[in-house]
Amino acid sequence: MLVFAFGSNLDGAQMRARCPSARAVGRARLEGHALAFGGFSARWGGAVASVVRRRGQAVEGLLYALSKADLRALDGFEGTPWVYERVARLVTTEGGTRRRAFVYVLRALGPAPRRPAPRYLAAVRLAYARLRLDPGPLVRAAGGGPS
Repeated sequence: MLVFAFGSNLDGAQMRARCPSARAVGRARLEGHALAFGGFSARWGGAVASVVRRRGQAVEGLLYALSKADLRALDGFEGTPWVYERVARLVTTEGGTRRRAFVYVLRALGPAPRRPAPRYLAAVRLAYARLRLDPGPLVRAAGGGPS
């Protein structure tokens, strides 16, 4: 099973702790979507990442291959189906191949974008830097720049 990570699950250590079988497959893009922050995580103390449909934009992330048992475990960590909904989407790999992957989308993003929890944003920024992802969309979604 493939999972497209775009928030704190970009951190390999967090994914291995949650899902021991997790194996990074490579970078990918979720076309027609934008990064957004919403909801409230007690663990992080504020808003967390999600994706919203947005024509002409894309979200960069990382594909993981997971076992069925680890996918069920990740559902638990993500609060599926109450907090995040696990949906199937097509993502594009660095090589241009389209792959079907599961994506976790907040069920209730909220009426307006929210600023992410500082500790959460720091963890995601670090993962973006390690993976050499473009930080622009992350900064804009977090409220730090023009859309």
